[in-house]
Amino acid sequence: MKIIFKIFLAASLLFFHSCRRQPEIPVKISRLEQSLFTLSMDSIQASIPRLEQQYGELFELYNQMVICIGSSQNPEYPEELSKFLSDEHMNLTYKRVMEVYPRLNELERGLGKAFFNYQKEFPEKAIPKIYTLISGFNQSMITSDAILAIALDKYLGRNDDLYFRLDIPKYMQHVMDRKYIVADCMKAWLYTEFPYNDSIDNVLANILYEGKIMYSLQQLLPQTPDSLIFGYTPDQMRWCRNNTAQMWTFLVERKMLYQTDYFTISKLTGNAPFTSLFTNESPGRAVVWLGCKIIESYMKNNKLTLEALLEDNDYQQILTKAKFRP
Repeated sequence: MKIIFKIFLAASLLFFHSCRRQPEIPVKISRLEQSLFTLSMDSIQASIPRLEQQYGELFELYNQMVICIGSSQNPEYPEELSKFLSDEHMNLTYKRVMEVYPRLNELERGLGKAFFNYQKEFPEKAIPKIYTLISGFNQSMITSDAILAIALDKYLGRNDDLYFRLDIPKYMQHVMDRKYIVADCMKAWLYTEFPYNDSIDNVLANILYEGKIMYSLQQLLPQTPDSLIFGYTPDQMRWCRNNTAQMWTFLVERKMLYQTDYFTISKLTGNAPFTSLFTNESPGRAVVWLGCKIIESYMKNNKLTLEALLEDNDYQQILTKAKFRP
């Protein structure tokens, strides 16, 4: 009887777990880096039409905006592509990418779950075609109206030797890890679909816009900890939680919310090892955490859909209706 009970219990737990499994939509990632770096040098010119057809707009974006070798329509393009594909450092990078990411099944599942939630919130919005590539350690994400491309060389692992050789700052290395990819993808796509409206470009507008994006990420990735969504260390997360009121008081007392100069906005919202207007223990862009808490308060006090929130650019009204009291 004990054996039967244990088998029944195990089967019940397995059934319960499978029923609770988060739904997802099918996601298939196309790998531009594989298509390029597996070409033989003597077949490059003949392969260009196939690559143009297979990768379409992304192929031109990649050539012109990422690796900067010009349009595939230029007569010199085959030679420029050959130089890029035969470059020693690029080949070393490709080899490392394939060691870290021989398959993308886990990433496809993660994006499938995230875009399932995205589709529920934004049923009229299209799901992008998703690709991977090597950016030469430039952009992490490349987006257009229908494209989301992930630069896998920016996610090799925070302690990867290539990053040390390139002397990439520690605070940037921290987020160059596979566990940040899904959150970074969804953030990049939200930025693309709901761009910042700079008709009123001040500190408050920037903080609340970033707060809207981060709040939306939390809703689309409910199982993802805030440390991955914000890209903060545990100590930085603690600092933000413990200093929310102090950050708000600092901005209000110094009348900074309505400042419009680029220098101040950049100091507060630009990527950096810490927020220079606060303390060295603060993370860079700490006010984004503050913006997210204001939006959280706003959504508690106002019953809105996520799409209505992201479409609303009246930041003064959002602040007023948030009734934010840290």
